[in-house]
Amino acid sequence: MAKAILSHDISPVWVPSPEIEGLRDLAGAHDAATARLAAAKQRLLAFLARRGYAYGGTTPAGNPRRYWTYDFLRWLDKVRPADDGGIRALAALRNEVEAAAETRDDLLAEYRAAVAAGPLSAEVEALQSIKGCGFALAAAFASEVGDFSRFRSGRQVTAYFGLAPKQRSSADSVRLGGISGAGNALVRRLAVEGSWSYVQASHQPKLMPKGSGVPLEVRMHGRKGSERLLRRREEMLARGMPQAKANAATAAELVRWLWALGAMCREATE
Repeated sequence: MAKAILSHDISPVWVPSPEIEGLRDLAGAHDAATARLAAAKQRLLAFLARRGYAYGGTTPAGNPRRYWTYDFLRWLDKVRPADDGGIRALAALRNEVEAAAETRDDLLAEYRAAVAAGPLSAEVEALQSIKGCGFALAAAFASEVGDFSRFRSGRQVTAYFGLAPKQRSSADSVRLGGISGAGNALVRRLAVEGSWSYVQASHQPKLMPKGSGVPLEVRMHGRKGSERLLRRREEMLARGMPQAKANAATAAELVRWLWALGAMCREATE
């Protein structure tokens, strides 16, 4: 054992505390509840499409009207299938959506309360100072990392979450492929989804909620990261890189910035 440690053949393993394990479980439960709500909404929309009910048109500003808004629900109240089976099916589908939404909202409230009372509350709040990172990604990322000091570089973080490219080496030739897909799939997917927000993001800084306890240094670093990610994405697209590939590269750099923000926040609070 001593020889293996001296030759660096054994790596230390960080063991999460019960509180952090609980946050990980809540992250998975919240994601599952969100997926059930999305599936229920899709079943309702599919029913409407089969019956020929289309919610289309544009807003007074000329933008396409969005689903699941107040106006959409008012329009849905006026939908009346001609047959009794259609009426009952529509009512059942609406009840399913409402029940799934209520369950997800209740779970989200419990999730936020657990994060606020847990050991990672400061880090979760700090991570949300960068564009593309909301509460779901911040909480899932922080609970998966746990101890931000256990990573020595951003490259290790990228590899840990499976966002580093695969490598194929032969003699002096090194070929890079797609992302490895290793590690926590939930955090990786949330990071990729968050990176898509940079498609329509502006160069204006992200505003933090009033009364935020995030240190000014961390907030400014988050603004710097947002600007860099937006600029890098624009440069990649200008070179002709496909949208999906540019987004994967943005997600890889996003998790590195999240790790840096979490490490800064931990140092500031110690």
